[in-house]
Amino acid sequence: MSKRRRRGRNHEKIKKVNFIYIISILIVLLILFFLTFLSLLNMGNSKILHNIYINGISVSSLSQNDAKEKLNSELDTILSQPITLSFEDFSVDFLPAEIDFSYDTSSALEQAYSIGRTGNIFSNNLNILSSLFKRTNLTSKYSYNEEKLINIINNISVDIPNLVIEPSYYISDDTLVITGGTDGNELNKDKTRDLLLSTIINNQKSLSLPVEYISSNSIDIDKIHDEIYCEPQNASVTKNPYKISAEKDGIDFAISIDEAKELASNKDASEIYIPLKYIKPEITIADLGEDIFGTKLGTSTTIYDSTNFNRSTNIDIACERINGTILEPGETFSFNKVVGERTAKNGFKEALIYNGGEVDYGLGGGICQISSTLYNAVLKANLEIVERKNHSMTVSYLPIGQDASVSYGSVDFKFTNSRTYPIKIVATAKAGVITVSVLGVLEKQEYVVTFETEILETTDYKTTYEYSSSVPVGKEEIKQVGKNGYKCSTYKILSLGEKEVSRTLLSTDTYKSQKEIILKHK
Repeated sequence: MSKRRRRGRNHEKIKKVNFIYIISILIVLLILFFLTFLSLLNMGNSKILHNIYINGISVSSLSQNDAKEKLNSELDTILSQPITLSFEDFSVDFLPAEIDFSYDTSSALEQAYSIGRTGNIFSNNLNILSSLFKRTNLTSKYSYNEEKLINIINNISVDIPNLVIEPSYYISDDTLVITGGTDGNELNKDKTRDLLLSTIINNQKSLSLPVEYISSNSIDIDKIHDEIYCEPQNASVTKNPYKISAEKDGIDFAISIDEAKELASNKDASEIYIPLKYIKPEITIADLGEDIFGTKLGTSTTIYDSTNFNRSTNIDIACERINGTILEPGETFSFNKVVGERTAKNGFKEALIYNGGEVDYGLGGGICQISSTLYNAVLKANLEIVERKNHSMTVSYLPIGQDASVSYGSVDFKFTNSRTYPIKIVATAKAGVITVSVLGVLEKQEYVVTFETEILETTDYKTTYEYSSSVPVGKEEIKQVGKNGYKCSTYKILSLGEKEVSRTLLSTDTYKSQKEIILKHK
């Protein structure tokens, strides 16, 4: 091959290489020009790029303010719509507002606006080009009340049909009753929580609840025994700090654990019955004596006619029934419950009573004097009165406004031990004197309790005459003493020394008048 021909070919190769080189430079320059053009174009664009979504809502080509307005409006609409939670035929609607669910869209909006703006020229332009073909979905920050969510899930879990039933037990007197379990459905609460939040975030309107069919646990006799077993606890008192602990019965199976397991192995029995035994403590509150009942907190005394056999008998019975009663703090005393029904079988006798505004004979006549004397002792001990009613007419043994009527089955006298420590009622009736005291421990602050009664109205009694041949000529005899009627308000006054601390209205009572009956010669 001649030298001239070789030189020609080399020259052609050089020209070709130079052309490719020039074209490459032009392409690079064109790309740089295009990228620069995009950057300059985007610098003047105040709107969010194409194909940008927040929580599935398009904010493309919107300004930040317009995007914020649109996003908040559509999210509010979405959150106001119920989500249906279902399992088979069971369904329930749930509103995100029930758990205080809300979005904070500010950071997501800033992130959306920053796409194509915060990087270098290459990354920004790459994001700009990518937005033309690829969708970007951002998620807003959100908040909710975890406690409310858990409560809602717990409520749903108990409404699921055909729930699994675990073994259960309860104590009835001296018998432990155990009910076996049943296989059934159970809601997976942890999965439900996660799925429910995901459903809200993804703007979905329904959720299939994750319910599983499971087997119930078998009866665990050892576990049940450990839960109910306890040793008897003696009542005790400590002086520094001062603390009273009441006695507590011990409890245990009355049969061996192996025997109980044998009973529990009966798969055909719907309920299993295990006998229990109670073990009494050696020392009770009553045994602590003056350690806790050494102070009179309140006492009251009234006088009665001890020669009236029937009335005195009723007073003795009622007195014996309430005497020695101990009330723990917060415990309520019921006179009718403690004294019992006034029947001849219970030892009560016929004596004068108030009946419908008239004086008549009835079983248990006279025991209202016990309830009234107790009422005054309780007031002086500054205890809480729960139920009290005055007599229909005034009584002779106490001032008006300070009596407490009782009638089995209808009218009761109740009070609560509102003090810090136990109290004890001590009642005696002897030689025509009734004394009722409330014993206990002094509080850090004790008040002197007094009473004041304001008479609001007075109704004079009327006098009527009856005639009898047994009355001497020209003489008169009083068959029934007249009593005025009253309306009054009674106040309880608490004092510290000479200073009155409080004045509380105890009651406003109305008493009917009782006519006076005079016998004349017929």
